[in-house]
Parts: sequence; C-alpha cells; structure tokens
Amino acid sequence: MERSHWVAFAGILLMVSALFNLLTGFVAIFNHGYYSKVYSQGNRLLILNYTAWGWIFVAIGIVMALLALGVLVGSRGARLAGVCLAAFCLIAQMIFLPVYPWWSLFTMLVSLLVVYGLLAEPKHVHGVRV
Repeated sequence: MERSHWVAFAGILLMVSALFNLLTGFVAIFNHGYYSKVYSQGNRLLILNYTAWGWIFVAIGIVMALLALGVLVGSRGARLAGVCLAAFCLIAQMIFLPVYPWWSLFTMLVSLLVVYGLLAEPKHVHGVRV
C-alpha cells in the first residue's frame, strides 16, 4: 500500500520532537538550577516543580520515540496516539514558554507539523484516512 510522504515526514518529526522532549526533561532533572536561574519567578510551573516536569518530558519523549517507529512502520494506532501525544506536548510547552520562549515556540511548531502530518489526508492515495 502506498503511503503519504507527509506521514513519513511526520514520523521523522515525531522522533525529532521526542529528542527535544528528552533534552528538555534531562536538563530539568539533572541541572536543578538551570531553569530557575533563567526565569526568576520561582521554581513552580503551574502545579509542579521543574524536576517533576522533567520526568514528565522524559516519559513523553520515550513514548514519542516508540510511536515514531510505529508511524514509520505504518501503524494506524501509532498515528492516532502520536496526534494525542503531540497535542499534549504542545500544551506542555506552553507551560515552559516564559522560561525559554524561542525553544518552546520551536518545539511547539514541530508538534503542530506532526499533528498536521499525521492527520492530513493524502491527495494521491484515495481512501486512506487516519
């Protein structure tokens, strides 16, 4: 069966987004003062501290990497789960927006491209839906 190039591109971007989330998470976990030095409003983001959000981003990154492999293989369930996780990542990066605005905006843009790539119906492949 022929697949869309957007789906393959979204699978690669899902892997890149997983690496970005892992990087964000490991910085929050292992370099405790890094984010609090940059953003002087304290160590609280909504209801959790930076270490807790670090672990959340590491978990999201690991699951995203596995979903990226599933998307590249052609799993429909991986595409649907990838859309949900990319949307959650988009919302989670809004929390980090005051800390690092350019990094968060770039990661949010990648998440938007992942959602579009996984939901867009290919024009040249008829009858294929998410």
